[in-house]
This record gives sequence, structure tokens and C-alpha cells, in this order.
Amino acid sequence: MLDAARLLYKGQVAAQPDFNPAYRYLRTQIGDRTIFMVLGYIDQRPEGPVEVWYSGSGEVVRLLNGQLVGTTGLSTDWRNVRLTGLPAWTAADAPTNAGGSSQSYTRLRDLMPGYRFGIRDEIVRISIPPPPNSSLAGVDPASLRWYEERSVSHPSAASLPAARFGLSRASATPQVVYSEQCLSSDFCMSFEQWTPPAPAAGRSASSGT
Repeated sequence: MLDAARLLYKGQVAAQPDFNPAYRYLRTQIGDRTIFMVLGYIDQRPEGPVEVWYSGSGEVVRLLNGQLVGTTGLSTDWRNVRLTGLPAWTAADAPTNAGGSSQSYTRLRDLMPGYRFGIRDEIVRISIPPPPNSSLAGVDPASLRWYEERSVSHPSAASLPAARFGLSRASATPQVVYSEQCLSSDFCMSFEQWTPPAPAAGRSASSGT
């Protein structure tokens, strides 16, 4: 799958690849850099299926229904993530703003570089209105159901900015299609499930293979 991701880019840096409809894509924003990652495989774990995504330059991101549960090859990596009491995404619309109901869970993570192991995050999730600013490129923010997660970290030096998640309303089963998550106080990413545009007339839909 890594070879396939590299082939899609054909050596181009930060360029939109020739999409192949046989693959699933993740539009990832890191600062001013946009990359399209390819789904390599699904890792079945007791807590649920984890999607493993690859970039053309070898970065790997692991997502559990939108939740970041591991990375490899980034300047900051979460090498191991353990979630305790992770609540399911709410199927029905929940009250918005901080006055609504909240859910909580615990995350343990190992952070590299620096060999910082067992960082503990106490996380609270609330429903929020559609944010006025995001890196969404494929859908209207108002069409999604939104949640924010704030955490208290131990040690406090490992604290993170708030995370945001946008869930599709297309089916009764909630699915995260967009998120903004930080691996450290100054390293944040956004992830968007990406449907490639239809190929231009006269161009093969399997271009890039």
C-alpha cells in the first residue's frame, strides 16, 4: 500500500494525485501542507476497527472512527494509544453549547520524540454548533453534527488544544467524516474523508495505477 501511495503522487510534493476509484482517501492538512492519504487496511481491535492510512512519503495515521490512535513517520508521533470508557458517538442530535450534556473518557498515549510514556488525558466531549472556521473542503459544515473534546493532561506540560469532530448525518450510524486533532501543543492536523471528483472527460478513471 505504501508503494501504491507513492505511485499516486508520481514524485510530486504537496500535489493532488491522480485518484484511483479503487482506493479510499483521506485529505490531511498539516499547517499549510495538504496531502491525500490512502487507506491501507483495517486493523480489527477489541475496541473497534482501526483504519490505517498511508501517505506517499511514508507517514502513517491510525483512526478509530475518527479518533487518532497512532501515528508513524511524523515529526511528533503517538506510538501507542489506549482508550478507556470511550463513548459511542451520539446517533441523535444532542444539545449544543457547553450547557448541554457531556461525555468523558480517558486516554493514555506514548509520545515521541522524547520517550514520554503513559501520558494521561482526561477528556470531556460536548456537542457544539458548526464552527465558523475549519479546513473542510468537500462538504458544508452545516451539514454535519459537531462535537468538541477538551482534555486535562497529566503531566500538564503535555496538554493539548481542543479537538473537533464533524459527523455525517447521512445514516443512522454516526460516522466521523472530519476532525481536527493535535499530537502536541504545537502540532495539529485535520482529517477529512475524501471522495475524489469524477475524472475529466476523456481521462481514464484508473489513472495513476
